[in-house]
Amino acid sequence: MHNIYLATIFAGALICLLASLLLFSRRKDGERSRTILSCIVLFSVFNYITRFINLINGEAPQLIVSVPMLVLAIFMVISYIMYPIEVISPGWLNFRRILKLYSPCLFILVTYKISLWANVEYKSYNTLLDMFPLAGDFDVLFRFILALLVFMPILFIFFIPYTRRYNNTDYVWIRKYVFTLSLNTLAYILVLTFEDPIIRTLYYYVSVGCSLYIVYMELFVRLIRKPVVAETVLQKEKEPSTPCTESFSKVKNTILIDRLNAYMENTFAWRDPDLSLNTLAQALCTNRTTLNQAIHDNGYESYTAYINHLRIKDFLNQIKSKQPVNFQEAFFDAGYRSRATALRNFRLITGMTPSEYFQKEQL
Repeated sequence: MHNIYLATIFAGALICLLASLLLFSRRKDGERSRTILSCIVLFSVFNYITRFINLINGEAPQLIVSVPMLVLAIFMVISYIMYPIEVISPGWLNFRRILKLYSPCLFILVTYKISLWANVEYKSYNTLLDMFPLAGDFDVLFRFILALLVFMPILFIFFIPYTRRYNNTDYVWIRKYVFTLSLNTLAYILVLTFEDPIIRTLYYYVSVGCSLYIVYMELFVRLIRKPVVAETVLQKEKEPSTPCTESFSKVKNTILIDRLNAYMENTFAWRDPDLSLNTLAQALCTNRTTLNQAIHDNGYESYTAYINHLRIKDFLNQIKSKQPVNFQEAFFDAGYRSRATALRNFRLITGMTPSEYFQKEQL
């Protein structure tokens, strides 16, 4: 049974490594979410390999019901909810919010260190069942609370601000993801509860299977919004379409601007946080230098200024139509990743903060 356990851990590490590399190689076909999921799966690989090496060297693995291992489990579950956050609301995650997501782990570790400093003795237990008779002791109660907290991050998925105009999934995908992550977490709780080599071996099959299913949904099931093809937009215009192979050097900038505006009106491309001048130029079958010059000749200092004007205009329309719940959600819907960046550009364009602007509008 020991050899089967070792082989299972090694196979799980190898499969997760290949899945992580596949996701990373296909990251350009999706968005930032694929890079995030790739890193999360890769972290599982390191976890498996560490356990495998310890077992090969004859070292006894750390008790699963120890505080550090429970904190690691909470850390992994939190990591796995960063991926659906990026899927449901692209751009919502930033460095500050990531720190907030992981802050419970830091708080738990600080509490653990303080308890050790206060001479609290954490006795060794192999399962949660062994701990039940002493549930009133602090070291046991603390670990019971941590075991319950393993499930808590999953509930956060239902409170992610849903970006309505830049959605890359639906509620069916969300429910499937929550069910898969819950199944993996439940399997881990069973390992905590029963000291059985068969259950521990089966847990790795369940864990790797859940990870592979999540990768499968990302690559082959989840819908990713594709930009409207430039030729479709060109057909709607009065000007005759020009093949991409034809040089645009002789085309007047006013015509290019008309095509750019038509493309924006049809695709709402500025709502894509990852939109770049290169992407836009490719969609319009031109080059970035020509497009940037046309934008400049149309009265904008740069491509960035042009996109920010469109996003702020979109933001104002949303607030006036009372579609979003608050300013922050409207900024995210308009294509901003950062609230600070959105506020800075709003003040730069309007000369006021959003509150000052709408207060003035009501006068």
